[in-house]
Amino acid sequence: MEIIISYAFAHIIEAIILWMSMSQMYEHRYKQWVTGIAIMAGHAVMFGVFLTGNIYFITAINNSMYIVLMALLFNVSKRSAVFWALIYNAMMAISEQLVFYVLQFIVGIRYIELKNAMSIIIVFCLCKILYFILIQIMVVIKNKSRSSDSGDISIVLLMVTLVASLTVFMTYYIFGVESNVNSKETVWAITSSIILVSSDILILWVNIRINERKAENERIKIQLEQEKADARYYKLENEKNESLEILRHDMNNHLNTMLDMETNSDLKDYITSIMEQYNIKKRTTFSNNNVLNGLISEYSSKCYMENIEFVVDIRPGTIDDIAATDIVALFGNILSNAYEAAKQCEKINGKYIELVVKRKHETTLIKCVNSCAVPPKIIGGKFISIKKDTNRKHGYGMKSIDKIVNKYHGSHIEQFDENEFTISIILMI
Repeated sequence: MEIIISYAFAHIIEAIILWMSMSQMYEHRYKQWVTGIAIMAGHAVMFGVFLTGNIYFITAINNSMYIVLMALLFNVSKRSAVFWALIYNAMMAISEQLVFYVLQFIVGIRYIELKNAMSIIIVFCLCKILYFILIQIMVVIKNKSRSSDSGDISIVLLMVTLVASLTVFMTYYIFGVESNVNSKETVWAITSSIILVSSDILILWVNIRINERKAENERIKIQLEQEKADARYYKLENEKNESLEILRHDMNNHLNTMLDMETNSDLKDYITSIMEQYNIKKRTTFSNNNVLNGLISEYSSKCYMENIEFVVDIRPGTIDDIAATDIVALFGNILSNAYEAAKQCEKINGKYIELVVKRKHETTLIKCVNSCAVPPKIIGGKFISIKKDTNRKHGYGMKSIDKIVNKYHGSHIEQFDENEFTISIILMI
C-alpha cells in the first residue's frame, strides 16, 4: 500500500513539473487551470497503466500520453511535441538510474531497501528533485537567448535550491538506512521532505510568474514607444493630408471652372477622367483628431487597394479625452484585425469595414463590423485574430485593446456570425 501511495505521489510531482516547465517554454492553448486538470488526468491514466507492471506497455503509454498532452494543451508543433515527450521520459529514466547508481556505488549502500515509508518517500524525492533539475536545465537551454539577455540570476538561485534539496534528501536516506529510526522520526522526515519538494515547486512557480511579468513589462514598454512613434507619424500624415486636401479643393475648383468654360466634349471627358483618376473629390478628413485622421487615412488607402468598402462615421467630440497613444493602440488594433479579416474574404459577396464612433452623455460607443470568411480563433475564452504571428506575440492586439478599455473603465464584446465579425466597445469618459 505504501509503495502504491508513493508512486501516486511521484506521478503528481511529475504532472506539476510538466505543467510548470512547459509553461516556461510555450503558451497555453487554454486557461491554466484547464491545462493543469488535463495534465493531472493524463498522469492518472499513466498511473493506472503503471499498476499493470508491464514495462513495455508503460513506456509506450507514457510517451504517447506526453505527446498528446503537449500537442493539445500548448502552442507547440506535433514534431516538437514528440521531441519533448521523448526528452521528458528520458530525463525521468535517467534521474532514477542516477539516484540508484549514486546510492549503491558512490555512497556505498549495496542494497537499497524500499520496504518502509521513509525510505520509499526519500528515494522518490531524490529521483524527482534530480528530474526537476534536469528538466529545468533543458528549459534554460531552450530559453537561452531570453535568459542571457535578461541578466537575471533567479534561475541560478533556483538551481542552487534544487541542489540543496537533493543533498538534504540524500542525507535523509543515508540516515534512514544506517540508523534505526522510530515512527515519530519517520513522520517528521516524510513531512519535511514533502514540504521541501512543495517549496521547490513554489519557488519555480514564483520564478515563472516573475519572468512572465518582466517579459510583459518589457513588451508593454516597447509597444508604448511604438505607439508614441505611430502617433507622431499619424499626426504628420494628417498634416500632409490637409495640404493635399487644400490642393484637391483648389484643383477641383479650377477643373470645374474649366469644364464650365470649355465646350469641347473631348476636353471635358479628359478633365473628368483626371478628377476620377486622382481621387480629387475624395474626402480625407474623418474627425477633429489629427492622429485618428492619419490612422484612418492609411487604412482608407489600404482598403481602396484591396477593393474593401470602408465606411467611417465618427461623431464630433467622441474621442477628445482619449490620449493620442491610446487612440493609436485602440483604433490601430481594431482596424488592423478588421482589415486582415476583410482582405481574405474572396469567396463571399462583398468585402467591407464599417467603423462607427458615437457618444451618449459620458459614454463613448465604438463599433466595428467587418466581413470575415475565416472564423477567429478562441484561446482562453477570448477571440484571437487570424493574422499570422509568432507564438509569443499571438493575441497581443486584443491584449492591447483590453488594456485601453480597462484604462477608461469600459467593456467590450466580440461576436462572429456566419461571415461577419463585430467588436463593440464602451468607454466611460
